[in-house]
Amino acid sequence: MNFKSFILATVLCSGLSVQAAKMVFLVEDSKGKHIGLSTNQKDYTILESDKEWNLYPSISSDGQKVTFVKGSDQDSLVLTVKNLSLGTDSTYTDKSFILQPKFSKQDSMIFFSMKSKIGFINTTDKNQNITYINEELPSYFPVPFQSGEVLIYQRNNTEKEIVIFDILNNDKKVIGKGMSPSLSKDEKYIAYTSKENDNWDIHIYDRFTKQTIKVTTHQDRDFSPSFDAKGNLLYTSDRLENGVFSIYTQSFKSWSEGLNQEVLLISKPGTSFYAPQVSGNINIEIEQLPKLIGEPRSSFGTIELNGKVYVAGGHQGAEHTYPPESFTGRVTAYDLKTKTWTNMAPRIYPSHGFQLAAYKHYIYAFGGFAYEETTLPKWKSLSVVERYNTLTNTWEEISEMPRKRSSNTVSRIGNKVYLLGGWDSTPKFKDDIDGTFHDEIDVYDLEKNTWETLEVKLPLKRRAFNSFVKNGKIHLVGGISEGGSHFALLDNFTVFDPKTKTFSELPKLPFATFAPASGTIGDTAFVFGGMFKLSQWEYEYIPHIYEYDFTKKHWIHSGRYLKEYKGFSQVVKLGDCLGVLGGHSYQGNQDKPVDTFEKVCLK
Repeated sequence: MNFKSFILATVLCSGLSVQAAKMVFLVEDSKGKHIGLSTNQKDYTILESDKEWNLYPSISSDGQKVTFVKGSDQDSLVLTVKNLSLGTDSTYTDKSFILQPKFSKQDSMIFFSMKSKIGFINTTDKNQNITYINEELPSYFPVPFQSGEVLIYQRNNTEKEIVIFDILNNDKKVIGKGMSPSLSKDEKYIAYTSKENDNWDIHIYDRFTKQTIKVTTHQDRDFSPSFDAKGNLLYTSDRLENGVFSIYTQSFKSWSEGLNQEVLLISKPGTSFYAPQVSGNINIEIEQLPKLIGEPRSSFGTIELNGKVYVAGGHQGAEHTYPPESFTGRVTAYDLKTKTWTNMAPRIYPSHGFQLAAYKHYIYAFGGFAYEETTLPKWKSLSVVERYNTLTNTWEEISEMPRKRSSNTVSRIGNKVYLLGGWDSTPKFKDDIDGTFHDEIDVYDLEKNTWETLEVKLPLKRRAFNSFVKNGKIHLVGGISEGGSHFALLDNFTVFDPKTKTFSELPKLPFATFAPASGTIGDTAFVFGGMFKLSQWEYEYIPHIYEYDFTKKHWIHSGRYLKEYKGFSQVVKLGDCLGVLGGHSYQGNQDKPVDTFEKVCLK
């Protein structure tokens, strides 16, 4: 096919206009094999260009690092990482036949293929030891999940296969025939190229539905698919000039609805562009703060007051186990100036599943989920309100709520605290695990120490959800609906206006979830972690960070991730930033809380 003269070098339009992101790709011309970098999806610069080969670039989620292989020929390639901020290069392997490196685990791991075997390194390992996966057949194109515990790759059997490999459990599943797989930022979709009727087209597999669709049908070759943070598909094709590849994109709507509406991104006569890879939102900054002290916990209450972050109560130990020692009243405080943690006086009633409100120099704890020896199961919800005096480091019982409540949200607006959702878990009879869900909205007056129950009720009963306040309105995120014997995850994003006493629904979350964490920075809401439902009985915690634009009323994945896959974390305001604390995780085949404290900001 002859090159169409009206197609100019550079880019026509981009599906990345909402987010600031970087894209890297391989550029091959008469001068050699180079690494290209684009920050606007219109123009590009050559990042790495010399007489040596520079192949298969991949970019970190924060856009600060690029990994690729470099060498004079196929047997002298070296795994290289370029730090774009520092302008430095680091090498991690001896010379060999190395291909297709990919970052994982917040860029602390790199997977790659070496002499038809897939290995990985830990970039913090000074010895630079390579660990190889358990696979006897020739394997290429490793694509790790953020955990580094699940891997997608191409296996050359009698045919080329796309394999999902649970490394820890040594479990492999073939999901299709093809090569060069990639993974969407939300880890839901797997794209690969497959040859049918002597034609190479892009296919996409849905991990949730287990269904595969073909999304390109052109007679020319379509290769090297990948995704951006919005779920748009990128791929390369030689349909403009035989043997010379350009970069194309289809929006999420186009490929998911079978519209086949593609846009040319980058093209230049006589120059090939391969293997595009896109970062996440580079305007998000994530910093690891000093870890929580003491035994890790989840489902605690947290609040910031006068330069200190307070963490109270929580659940210790394995999930869904409730011995007396799993309920804690422990309180710790983090000083934002000195960056140190201190143990404070414990809450009177050890419990979890409650939230805090701050007013003047006091912190209020409302109810909670606690141990109860006389019931089966041995648990109950509390109705007590405890008040902590930050000046004297003492707790006192200050009030009783209108009803026992836990797993609800607490939102302060002015001198009023609004309690929405949750349940009374106290068994009504032996082996009752369904409890009593609440739709009543109870309002506590911090000045008068009085309660009011509003006439309006929560339209959808839920618990294990999250909330934040923006512009005097309470926003409710996800959760699970009535019942304790099953998980009916919710994708509702609901807003309550205390002035008009009305509810309204905003655009649904990108996924149904429970136990997420959430907060706002300016006109952007963030949802951190939570849980995916993969099938009727299969669930997994997630590390994803989603963004909601209040001006455009639209959700997207940020392309950025928490350190762990987890739920039941808590979010606290840190000036113009957010702090994400603790939570519960299954990562590493374990079932336990985590102690991380991450600070998330927008540039």
